[in-house]
Amino acid sequence: MTGAVSEAKGGEGDYYAGFLSSPEYRESRARKAAVVGAIIGEEIRSAEVIGDLGSGTGLLKRELERICGKRIFGFEVDREVVIARERTCVADGGRLPIPDASFDLLIVNHVYEHVGEPRRLFEEVSRVLRPGGRAYVTAGSRWAIMEPHYRLPFLSWLPQGPADSYVRLTRRGEGYRGIRFLGYGSLRRALCVAGLHTTDITEQALGAVVGSGRESKWRMPWRMLSLLPQPVRRAALRWAPQWFFLLTRND
Repeated sequence: MTGAVSEAKGGEGDYYAGFLSSPEYRESRARKAAVVGAIIGEEIRSAEVIGDLGSGTGLLKRELERICGKRIFGFEVDREVVIARERTCVADGGRLPIPDASFDLLIVNHVYEHVGEPRRLFEEVSRVLRPGGRAYVTAGSRWAIMEPHYRLPFLSWLPQGPADSYVRLTRRGEGYRGIRFLGYGSLRRALCVAGLHTTDITEQALGAVVGSGRESKWRMPWRMLSLLPQPVRRAALRWAPQWFFLLTRND
């Protein structure tokens, strides 16, 4: 599911590809797993069959297995990026080699920006979830000031040509290929597929993470947001750098 990594490997010194093999990235997976546990720990504990769609290196999946004590099945399109290979299948997230209604819970962590057709991805999520099953989706915003892969301000705001030039001029890589973020409205339309009910849990997710003591960088923004009336807070969160959703398969 990390098609951008495949293209990144075509140029030496690509910042994103290098980050995925760095000690910093490995250390970040334990923190990320703790964040996921704080947000959807209840769903993980109650699920029998769990999948990680677009599992990438597999390190996050392995950490989640360690803290929750359950097996998680990963799916990643690019076999060369996979480090932790246990229970990982090389497969396109839009065409999974899995029967209908196979999973109680799917983790779809920062995946949609790496696929050409996000709506097709979520249609596949709908197909493989069991009735009442859920998908936990984390999604970055096109309008985030700092682009999370190449760590360049305003990169995701740019059209393809200028974005490629920006990456080259800053010597972060050969171009900004295979990554396409959406704004909130466009993402919600991609999530709106038959059989799925979408719930924006960004507010609850941030509250759970801050309350757990994880990700201290969110503490001050969360305190400021908490002072706003709820309608204003919800509107402000549409401009957050990332969002959290739960997709529930209709019975």
